Amino acid sequence: MAAFFTGSSLATVHIVGDSIWTIPLNNDFYSNWSQNKSFNVGDSLVFRFEMGRYNVVQVSKREFDSCSAENPFRTFLIGPATVDLKEEGMLYFICSFGNYCLLGQKLSVPVQRPPPPPPALSSSSPASP
Repeated sequence: MAAFFTGSSLATVHIVGDSIWTIPLNNDFYSNWSQNKSFNVGDSLVFRFEMGRYNVVQVSKREFDSCSAENPFRTFLIGPATVDLKEEGMLYFICSFGNYCLLGQKLSVPVQRPPPPPPALSSSSPASP
């Protein structure tokens, strides 16, 4: 995971699954991965995957739940794919190859406003005697 400064806020680059985007060993892998993370406006998700074997499709909640990609918002066929988190809300991603989504290759992330920056330290300090 890498972090960088943009303006006065700290943005985070999230490598999805902290590894490659692939069929996980268990269906809960990606939901477990995302549970302990904060996703903020200004952050980005990076899906690392092998072109031709996997893809990333941003879908609606209904399509996420049913593992279908009938009306996708966006499709990424070339990896690594970077998704900039530009607004608040839930985002849903699946792999639409074969039955990979049903096998757990799906991710939902709640995107929130970043926390306010900490107050600036005052540069004035009492004079020494």
